[in-house]
Amino acid sequence: MDRAYVYDAAYPALRGHFETRTGELKVRSLEHWLAASAIDPAHQVVCEVGFGGGHCLRYLAGRAAHACGIEVIPENVERARSLGIQDVGPFEPRRTPARPVDLWVFLDSFEHLTEPQGFLRWMSRASAPRATALVVAPEAESVSERLLGPLWPHRIPDHPFHWSRLGVGELFARHGFALEREFQPRKAFSAATVVRHLAHKFPVLAGLRRLTARLERFTLLGNVGEMGLVFRKID
Repeated sequence: MDRAYVYDAAYPALRGHFETRTGELKVRSLEHWLAASAIDPAHQVVCEVGFGGGHCLRYLAGRAAHACGIEVIPENVERARSLGIQDVGPFEPRRTPARPVDLWVFLDSFEHLTEPQGFLRWMSRASAPRATALVVAPEAESVSERLLGPLWPHRIPDHPFHWSRLGVGELFARHGFALEREFQPRKAFSAATVVRHLAHKFPVLAGLRRLTARLERFTLLGNVGEMGLVFRKID
């Protein structure tokens, strides 16, 4: 990429972050991922990185001992606060959470990190002993990427990095996290979400967005090249 993608107030609307139906399906997906990865947020301090519309963060806050979130878009931060979650804000490398984090959650957000090395270095310092990290992210070299090539839905301007399983494992290992297990992250999404992603990937199709209201009720289940990984802090 020639320059970093700019996240502004238009981004949540473009991706449907605040839509009720979008939130319902994101939480449904998260419930499946927690079950498939054998993770229970109860009694843990949880931090969601890149929480978007805050739907999953609110779900986690209702089950964890404490939930906090990191988000680059001010409108998303205000949205989370309106949902009752106050411990949210942008990434500040000179500060660490008031309480060491037991569970880090990256739900379709790890690929958005512009400086993953620096973030994981900070994350390691902010972690509790034996902390866990749950990562759901597009997988470079996946079957879908090889088959779809430039049409792969994750090949978009706001995904500056596409990690292979080996690559993301080596990155976490350099910062004191070992791969503990893998799982298949089946995702629930609406047909409207497909249209939004198409319009985001191919701006010439922006006129399709007027169809989204009609398509919200149609739910799809699948996986388009995402990997599910669980890391454990070992130092």
